[in-house]
Amino acid sequence: MTKPASSAAYVVVAVVLILASSASATPLQSASTLLACTAAQLSLSFDSEGGNFDGMSQSGTLLVLRNIGSQTCTVPGSPALIFEDASHTKLPISLETPPGMHPGPVILPVAVPANAEATGELHWVSGEVYDNSHCFSPAFVAITIGTNVLRAPFTGHLCAPSGQDAKYRFAYLKRDPVYVRSKS
Repeated sequence: MTKPASSAAYVVVAVVLILASSASATPLQSASTLLACTAAQLSLSFDSEGGNFDGMSQSGTLLVLRNIGSQTCTVPGSPALIFEDASHTKLPISLETPPGMHPGPVILPVAVPANAEATGELHWVSGEVYDNSHCFSPAFVAITIGTNVLRAPFTGHLCAPSGQDAKYRFAYLKRDPVYVRSKS
């Protein structure tokens, strides 16, 4: 065998071995084949990351959904948030839709392995920068999961022009930190 033919034979053998070993590997489950998380599998919290989101009449926080269950499950990629006062009454605070995004992008569910987190950044106007500003200081944020509600304390201050809902921006949830499946 000539040297180039010999090298080609090694490449073919290597490719066959790789394909054979990957065929016997357990395939990763896609988010579409996983069950949705239940409220009992999740905890909801917020992390201001030491004021990392604050500045120039703007503020924000990191929303953290942790899978405290024993199985991987899915959460909506962009859950609907309800801002509440101390008596759990809904406040006039709503998601700001980016211009040109009607009805908006399709945001797929996020698979969250056991003991992992899905996080997403929230941002809002926190300063009284509008003529006749109207501000809210919610005590809680709630998310509906199935037929149950997850609720967590919240300490933000959201402002809007008089007569309008206060708005927050939220892109989507993502796994955090990046999850690496073990090979066992």
